[in-house]
Amino acid sequence: MMDQTVSFDFFIRLVREYWRAIVSFTVVGLIVAAGLTFFVITPKYQSSVQILVNRKNTNAATEYAGQQADVQMITTYKELIAGQVVLKPTQQQLSERYGIERSLNTLKSEVSVTSTTNSQVFSIAVTDTDAKASATIANQIARSFKNQVQKIIKVNNVTIVAPAETPSGAVSPKKPLNMLVGLVVGLLLGFVYAAIRVLTDRRVHDADFLTDDLGLASLGLVNHQNQYSIKKQVSNLTVAHPTHDNQITSQTMKRV
Repeated sequence: MMDQTVSFDFFIRLVREYWRAIVSFTVVGLIVAAGLTFFVITPKYQSSVQILVNRKNTNAATEYAGQQADVQMITTYKELIAGQVVLKPTQQQLSERYGIERSLNTLKSEVSVTSTTNSQVFSIAVTDTDAKASATIANQIARSFKNQVQKIIKVNNVTIVAPAETPSGAVSPKKPLNMLVGLVVGLLLGFVYAAIRVLTDRRVHDADFLTDDLGLASLGLVNHQNQYSIKKQVSNLTVAHPTHDNQITSQTMKRV
């Protein structure tokens, strides 16, 4: 209970003494996050195409087994799509037909393949800095995959279920999230700065610390006044006029 009270008092002291610094760090963190989000980080767009690969079975007894085999083959399809078998012809077609120049490493880093459990449909997603190019690359990868898989695995029933379309908005950077992160980081840095200032402050701020914490006896308090205050008080003093008795004594001494 005492530790919680001390921690709470310590927190209140931070806010009371260094609230300006905490607010300043928070604002700076928000400004930095906004600058990075809107002016530094390049927006990226994502487009995906859905593909269905299945074998036609005339025998109803083997249809279920064929479907399970197609589901297990999706792992193989993922490796083909991410390899040069599909990406190499895709690179050539993109350059010749659309004027899109991408290296094999770039295409490999931009492509991701996802699938749902026990589903014969899987998606090829492409993330690129150009919105229109992301859809074009995804569709071309799907066509290249369709051509190559027929030659390698002898699968003729490959269907592009949903072609990729140009995305309307960027998937990164996530502006609200980045702004929130900048706000939180700035706030934390402000509290860290305030905590360091408080923990490294060795000055005595009140007499209670001397009597209660150090056990010293209080002999009295000496007020501190700056030089300007002393000069102001001296300037306000008036010279006392001599009394009547003093004037008579002065005149008598002159006669003598």
